[in-house]
Amino acid sequence: MAFRPPAREGISPRKVMLTGIVPASPTYWAGEAGDSAFSPGTRLDPGTPLPGPTLAWYHPSVPREEPIPFDYRVVYEDGDLIVVDKPHFVPTTSNGRIVREALQTRLRVDFGEDEIVPLHRLDRLTAGLVLCSRNPRTRPCYQRLFQDRAVLKHYQARVAAPFSFDSTVRLGMRRVRGERKVRVDPSGTLTETRVRARGPLVDVWPLTGHTHQIRVVLNHLGHPIVGDDTYPIDRGLDLYDFSSPLQLAHVAMSFTDPISGHERAFKCVRGARF
Repeated sequence: MAFRPPAREGISPRKVMLTGIVPASPTYWAGEAGDSAFSPGTRLDPGTPLPGPTLAWYHPSVPREEPIPFDYRVVYEDGDLIVVDKPHFVPTTSNGRIVREALQTRLRVDFGEDEIVPLHRLDRLTAGLVLCSRNPRTRPCYQRLFQDRAVLKHYQARVAAPFSFDSTVRLGMRRVRGERKVRVDPSGTLTETRVRARGPLVDVWPLTGHTHQIRVVLNHLGHPIVGDDTYPIDRGLDLYDFSSPLQLAHVAMSFTDPISGHERAFKCVRGARF
């Protein structure tokens, strides 16, 4: 296995290409590269002249963060997987502004395991199930489930105006760099979403995995989700405004286990949210 320093406080190390001399800080370790003059894992002493570009690892300096006052709940765990019910407002992985309070970091610290990795994304504002890998040897098998769209994901949302609907919505979507909103665009990526509405409560099964897919679809149908800060109106980003949770949750998921061949199904432990 290629050398990589262990995580520190649940936060993964980063790679960088050094030139010139080794800086005084932070601490660097040689990475694995065929043309490196240093063996992988060698600590690079400050001031050491480098014969050429040198791949190195280091631990980033991550400042303390304002606590997000909501926590996950464990739904299931075994030697390969941890399934958690994520709360609103907690990002699944670091988004650059929230690192220590991200779900991945919290899990690594709480379980004392550096190898815990969420296998799929769940938006920061969306609550519900997240399937995580804790075993690097079996991780690729479970990652392929998501790549092959072999996981059935069930979401529930609450909309302000009750309506009746039961169909599969096919929409082209396009994300524009620098914009929070995802645009509906016939020339964009084709998405498919099964939607069944009965009054203000909507059951949704995304058959594809585009950013903000469910939020875009329900807004397109004229029924945006209660608490949505982006659709139809972008009200701006405030990472620490917890006053109006997005009424969207990933409530159930199922798949055929690639290791055992058994059917696996998980549901939220918090019961009805809306």
